[in-house]
Amino acid sequence: MEQHANFYSSLGSNYEDAFGENPALLKFIERALPYLPLKANVLDVGCGTGKPVAMTQAAAGHSKAVLSGRFHLVDMKEYEPPSGPPFDVVFNILCLFALSRREIEDMAMRWSRWVRVGGILCICSIPAEDFQPETRGVGYDPDGLCARDIGYRFMATEVKITLMTRKGWEKLLDRNGFEILDTMTSAFTPPKEARSDDEVHYYIIAREVG
Repeated sequence: MEQHANFYSSLGSNYEDAFGENPALLKFIERALPYLPLKANVLDVGCGTGKPVAMTQAAAGHSKAVLSGRFHLVDMKEYEPPSGPPFDVVFNILCLFALSRREIEDMAMRWSRWVRVGGILCICSIPAEDFQPETRGVGYDPDGLCARDIGYRFMATEVKITLMTRKGWEKLLDRNGFEILDTMTSAFTPPKEARSDDEVHYYIIAREVG
């Protein structure tokens, strides 16, 4: 995992240039805003360069890791928020597929602790069924909810990713006390200079119901 962290940290502005302009992600963030209370306490996990989630939330008047907010450089699998009230909303955008299935399941348990009852969880990942796991990896787990070791070209580097299915996300979130409120799917084609595979992004807005 340290190797993964060093790789992603090395991308810097090249990553921002390649993936910073994603109209569907901006639309998704805007769709999440009506679910938030005024001046919401927001946690962005795996925030990349800090945009666009941070900028959009800060512009809407919420407490975020921009200017008046804070950044924590820490492994998201080990992060524990400071003592105080739970978060009104947690964003986990386009970083979960770098984890194993067990680690994704552990993250779901963490979300249930981090988000207050009635609070919102916003996720963006790639749905397994839209990424040909039978030909690009070892296929689906026996329960059909997850696919592992899927080959993926990202920033000119061949990596292996783990992807939940839509049904897998539904079951995982339900098991950890979340009710799905809204979903959307959008194709994303990185610019040619990014030397990355096309992606299908799956967005989820869910409420912590306890």
